Amino acid sequence: MDEWGAVLDVQSSEGAIIINGLRVPTDELEYVIKRMGNTLHAVTPEGLLPLVVRSRHFYKLRGLEEPGPPTLEIDGVHMHRIAGTDPWKDALSKVRNARVRSGHKVLDTCMGLGYTAIASLRRGATVVTVEKDPNVIQLAEWNPWSWELVKAEIYNDDVSTFIKRVEDETFDRIIHDPPVITMAGELYSREFYEELYRVLKRGGVLFHYTGSPKRRSGVDLARGVMERLREAGFEEVRRAPDALGVVARKSR
Repeated sequence: MDEWGAVLDVQSSEGAIIINGLRVPTDELEYVIKRMGNTLHAVTPEGLLPLVVRSRHFYKLRGLEEPGPPTLEIDGVHMHRIAGTDPWKDALSKVRNARVRSGHKVLDTCMGLGYTAIASLRRGATVVTVEKDPNVIQLAEWNPWSWELVKAEIYNDDVSTFIKRVEDETFDRIIHDPPVITMAGELYSREFYEELYRVLKRGGVLFHYTGSPKRRSGVDLARGVMERLREAGFEEVRRAPDALGVVARKSR
């Protein structure tokens, strides 16, 4: 059993591998490794099931070179930092910058696979997390590293409308890790930041992931985010370079 509570019983048999009591023919396993090497598969009584979803976009759980939590890919774009880090370390850096503590109530605005929510739960916080895309929720349900999300309060909703139904000063901490600005510009708007400010308690902390898009073209996304956060009322707005984001506080 690893730190995530996963138990794997693997045995060899003639022409097959037996995984947790389910028989997987070696030729099927070899095919999957050769053709779909970094796509996670579930072991089912019917065989190996690729953890992908095909709809308007193509979603998959992608394994990394080192064992551990996978990343989510949408149309070939991974949703976590993986250069020089991994999805779990990435989540920990966001939670650390948000200064999440035991007893805090945390809003995780964009759930994804839920690693940030889980990292907050492990610190003793209670977590409300929102995910707009049902395909992402489906993959999180398959992903063993997401199963601790059962301890969180999950909403399948658009956070830009969900937040308008939240009472003032509900959360001690907010972790805002939105899709790229070209996909969800409304989640980078002053109007949305004003809603984040409203639902955050006095003295509360916001961590906003920005990444480093278009850095080669000289566009400083974080600077624009910081300006709009200040306009929305936030104070002590600063960069968090270790987590590629911005930290801000609501006045006490």
